[in-house]
Amino acid sequence: MKFWLSVLMSFLIIVNFLALYYLEPVISRWFRFGATFIFLLLYIFKYFSKYRLLIIFLLLAICDGLLVYYEIPFLKKIIYAVRIIAYLNLILFVVPSLSRLKLNFFTIVISAFIISIDIYLIHDMAESLPGIEQKPLFLILFYLLGLISLALVATSFSYLNRYADKKAFFLMITSLGFVLSDIFYYNAYYLNFEEFYYGDRLVNIVGTGFLLAFCAYQKPAIADSANS
Repeated sequence: MKFWLSVLMSFLIIVNFLALYYLEPVISRWFRFGATFIFLLLYIFKYFSKYRLLIIFLLLAICDGLLVYYEIPFLKKIIYAVRIIAYLNLILFVVPSLSRLKLNFFTIVISAFIISIDIYLIHDMAESLPGIEQKPLFLILFYLLGLISLALVATSFSYLNRYADKKAFFLMITSLGFVLSDIFYYNAYYLNFEEFYYGDRLVNIVGTGFLLAFCAYQKPAIADSANS
């Protein structure tokens, strides 16, 4: 990773922490959007290579922009839908390079066990949502986001296991950052543990920054036809 990108990420994290400390949580959301928007601009003007990656950055920026108005019910549903589409596009970007990946029986059993536990945890989180959120459409989106997040981490881990290079590591950190961001935001917003807002900003900026680093290290290994 470029030194300047590490410095930029550190600066954005500090600014977001200060915003969380001195401003109301709703107002501080603009700083989260600002960080994502900066990464979007950097991709467009410095690292642009694939339209699918551009779509991912655009969707992430739209999601964080709408997050400012999270309390509006119909926008909340749009936020979940946009994030699901962003994760799905990232999965679809990577999957072609895993087309010849072979899984043994032990790996399949362990994966099935982990998936079962994660589905149970997603269900437990859904059960903890306040009554106003217990509506069919929102619950469907909630479960979908959880399952797509799980698929994203699994895909990134498979990619790391196969290639074990810098861009695979960057992708793994990106996936973990995004998933942890969603979990931390849930804990902060729905369980009223406001300290988790700091964790949310940290891993969200790190995840998006490492996504930019992943884009910078792109090679022709992933088929162009799958990314346009």
